[in-house]
Amino acid sequence: MTVRVPLYWDGTNLREMSSSMVSGLVDRAVYSYGANPSATVTVVSSSGTISPGMVDTRMTAGAVSTSTTATPNEATTAEPGEATVTYDRMSQSNATVNTPTDTNNKLYPVYWTGSNIRAMNATDVFDTFISPAIDILVDGNDRSGTFRIHTSTSLAGHVLSSSTPVFQDTRANTGAYTQDGIGETLDQPTVINNYYLFRTSQGTAPSYTAPLQINGDNNLQEYTSTTLDSMLLEELRHHTVNTSGSLIVYSVNGTGNNKGSGIVNTKLNGNGNYQQRFVGVDDYRAQEFPNGTATTIETWFLRITKG
Repeated sequence: MTVRVPLYWDGTNLREMSSSMVSGLVDRAVYSYGANPSATVTVVSSSGTISPGMVDTRMTAGAVSTSTTATPNEATTAEPGEATVTYDRMSQSNATVNTPTDTNNKLYPVYWTGSNIRAMNATDVFDTFISPAIDILVDGNDRSGTFRIHTSTSLAGHVLSSSTPVFQDTRANTGAYTQDGIGETLDQPTVINNYYLFRTSQGTAPSYTAPLQINGDNNLQEYTSTTLDSMLLEELRHHTVNTSGSLIVYSVNGTGNNKGSGIVNTKLNGNGNYQQRFVGVDDYRAQEFPNGTATTIETWFLRITKG
């Protein structure tokens, strides 16, 4: 690993950047990634590549029992059942990015080597700026151009990826089941939480000290913001989808850092609310409704890591 110290112009002399100045350029790289991220998560209708097996479960009523002579007792009345819905709505896609071209070895910042000034090569740039930037992008915080989960359709500093939730936690709506309604519809759910996918916005550009590069006349000049951001973004996009060990990888409950809200599947835990109904001569009914308290069955997290 070769970390270089870029040069800058302090208004009077050439100087080597301090560690905080280099960190400022790493932060600028993280910011630049938000303009055009290479590893993206999208909401799909089904068969998502990173979210298979997220299942919403809820209690349903048992089937109605009837008799022409007497009310069916609890022992003979069907127990509550379960409804399930599988969600696999998130997929990762990676952009096709070619290796950046360093024409005439002048694309990258310069540094001192002994008594000479030399332009960094691609490996130097990766070690000095890009690898640290990727570490920041995958640290689990809301970083420019990365994705996360949230429980509503708006979140400051983020863009909603789709109004379609990636998961919906439902439970039996106990208030919808009534004695006078026996036999009730078995599955009467209510939505507890929706979970949505967001992309973190680019935000405000961080300040930095401009490094120097060699121009077409073989003189030194400061990078413009446009030129610097373009170079950093191109390098980041390349490495995050092409370089083993530096790929940005999303998963559900895989390795890595959590991104946003946990996706929670809850369910009532009761054994059934036995109810009776006398409709009239020759028509006796009984049914067990959903009951109990809400319990968490499983929790999933969207996670990010290097792969």
